[in-house]
Amino acid sequence: MRRERTRANGPVERFTTREIGDRDGWVCGLCHDPVDPSYKVRDPRSPSVDHIRAVSLGGTQTRDNVRITHLGCNHERNNSTELLNLEDARRVQEIIDQVLGVKRQATTAELEAALEHSREQHHPDQYRQSLRRAVQKYERGGRDSSQPT
Repeated sequence: MRRERTRANGPVERFTTREIGDRDGWVCGLCHDPVDPSYKVRDPRSPSVDHIRAVSLGGTQTRDNVRITHLGCNHERNNSTELLNLEDARRVQEIIDQVLGVKRQATTAELEAALEHSREQHHPDQYRQSLRRAVQKYERGGRDSSQPT
């Protein structure tokens, strides 16, 4: 199903995690801390390619819609997309209202509140805190999270 949705959203490009990491200077696009490509795949600190606009929300499988992140930051973000302006907030509110079957016009104050909430939710410090918790949980699970030598 994801493959069909990806194709339906537009062009599909092939790329590797290393390619995106090199392009982005191995800096997480969410927490803005360095990403070390030597961490093992299941480690929350390992590199992950994140779709800036989620495929499930119409994003494309193209280089301009992906960035390097820590796996833990990417998981924390999930399908949430940061609202960048009032128009983004209005668009999302219209989708929510449509799903709920509600016909109303959101006020500017409501849209500004949604925008502020989004900025707080997507602040790099939030991702750093979440990554720290994920690493602690991972290490308590008895897995070897040390970097390969």
